[in-house]
Amino acid sequence: MAGVLILPLAVSSPLGFLWLYERGLLLYFALGCVVLAGSVWGGKFALRLRRRKAASNDQAAREEGAPDRSLASPPIDPNWTERETAAYEAARKAVEARLEQPLKWEELPPAALAVIEDVAAHLSDGKRGALDFTVPEALLLIDRVALRYREFLRANVPFSDQLSVRAIRWLWGRKETARTAWKFGYAAYRGVRVVLNPPVALLRELERAATSGLQDRLTDQLMRDAQVILLEEVAQAAIDLYSGRLKFSDAELIEIQLGSELRDRQRLAQPDDPVRILVVGQISAGKSTLINAILGDDPAETDLAPTTDRVTAHEAEIDGIPCRFVDTMGLDGTQAVTTAIAGEMAQADMVIWAVRASRPARAPDDVLRGAFEAHFASGPARRRPPVIVVATAADTLLSDWPYSENRLPEKAQKRIGDAMNAIGQDLGGATPIPVCLEQPRWNIDTLEAAIASAMTEALMTQRNRRRLSAPSGLRFGENLQRASRGVVKGTHVLGRRFLRRHFARRDN
Repeated sequence: MAGVLILPLAVSSPLGFLWLYERGLLLYFALGCVVLAGSVWGGKFALRLRRRKAASNDQAAREEGAPDRSLASPPIDPNWTERETAAYEAARKAVEARLEQPLKWEELPPAALAVIEDVAAHLSDGKRGALDFTVPEALLLIDRVALRYREFLRANVPFSDQLSVRAIRWLWGRKETARTAWKFGYAAYRGVRVVLNPPVALLRELERAATSGLQDRLTDQLMRDAQVILLEEVAQAAIDLYSGRLKFSDAELIEIQLGSELRDRQRLAQPDDPVRILVVGQISAGKSTLINAILGDDPAETDLAPTTDRVTAHEAEIDGIPCRFVDTMGLDGTQAVTTAIAGEMAQADMVIWAVRASRPARAPDDVLRGAFEAHFASGPARRRPPVIVVATAADTLLSDWPYSENRLPEKAQKRIGDAMNAIGQDLGGATPIPVCLEQPRWNIDTLEAAIASAMTEALMTQRNRRRLSAPSGLRFGENLQRASRGVVKGTHVLGRRFLRRHFARRDN
């Protein structure tokens, strides 16, 4: 096909060069070709550099833990959970499978409905269908999409802010007339071309006959690509719709008060909205001492005997972000304590799990870990808080501690590394950060850096918990208030209309 497209140019080119030579324009033509070729190759080189830079940025983002956007169009939302990202990828594959050939445009709405059904089933394990959403959720989705396309029109479509809807409607109503006019106008142009220049007309007709199939194929491919993009947009909107993310706007979320927030407000003299960091571990694992080491002002009571017999909270700030370190009672192997701490972990934004490096008994920790995993397995839409495991009293593993400037020799590093791997295997694979909490303290800066790097994920966890913990059910009291306000508003509006008509008749 490419050869057929080039054939008319190849046949007519020698005559064109001869014409340029006879008029002394061949040199200027050559210079123009060089400039044009340089511009094209320069543009291609710039695009290649841009793509390499974008690929490098994507690779760096993936190394930092950001979701892979290389296969996603439209881009994957960084706020999506792994489950939502998997649902989107599954929807994309289904769209590709459905659109091996382009659909008729009237067949596109049923295809979009099928995409919505797939996403709803994937996110609810088959419990929800395509229409299982509320009117406010649908309106908020329409609002988001409308704002996005408004920005697209403003930035990319010329005269979009000048062409009225009346004019668009007028043009659309006359599209068949325009198509007919183009058809007959082009046929007339072809006839005039035959009369004025028969050789060129013959070559153009041969070219048109040879490339008609290629044009149809390109048209089909463009139509198919456009339909794929539209259905991917539908899949992205469906994930926002069925994930529950559209139940409340950001401003509305601020007004939602959670049980964990209310409990922490009772524990603090000056409540605020910090990141809730829960510190858990066995009795005498060093939880309170660990909080003292992080905060640096010894706010938590410590002693040789277990001191924390209830949940207590301590305000702090990490990298400018307000935080609340919540110290819990120590795990003692009883079911009551395990259940209570597991409940607190379900309402945490981040968990610091303290284990004593020299204590081989991990059964209470393992039971708590099982309860923690079971809670989030039962609610797959919940985002898990980041868990940082800390091995306290790491210095007790080293007989010749302390070392000069706290620099561990190679033998000590190997002993600490083997111990951390063993503890990590006992706790499901999470490798702990070894620390020494007694003077001279060691490796606290590494722990603080780990907490700071997990702050973004902790904030995402908090937002996810607020969204999913929003009021649900029938909520008779709230809906009764809404009905009352609606009746009052309706009575007010109808009453005004009635009085307006009454006085108008009286005046007449």
